[in-house]
Amino acid sequence: MSRGLRHLALKTRDLERTARFYIDILGLKTAFPHDGMIFLETPGGHDLLNFVGTRARFDTAAGGFDHFGLHFSRAEWKKVCARVKKAGVRVRGRRAGAAIYIEDPNGYTVELYCD
Repeated sequence: MSRGLRHLALKTRDLERTARFYIDILGLKTAFPHDGMIFLETPGGHDLLNFVGTRARFDTAAGGFDHFGLHFSRAEWKKVCARVKKAGVRVRGRRAGAAIYIEDPNGYTVELYCD
């Protein structure tokens, strides 16, 4: 069904400091640029850490978790979107015909996307 867990998105109040830590100290690489966030690729894999810049306060003890993303082929993504709609799951956000954001039964935000 899915092509796999592709990224975890975490909130940060300081994108530059976060980037320096993960790139300079831990050895991750910038995967691709994106306004207001940074996508970092883990060594030896294709997994991503996505840090989302925010001015809002968040509970760092809770980890600042924002969402996780499941990557699908375009054909599978369309089928998943249809099942989401049929099940009456509320879509909380969209991104240019390639991603939807939903909430799971536990309250976690899940991004379903294709490229």
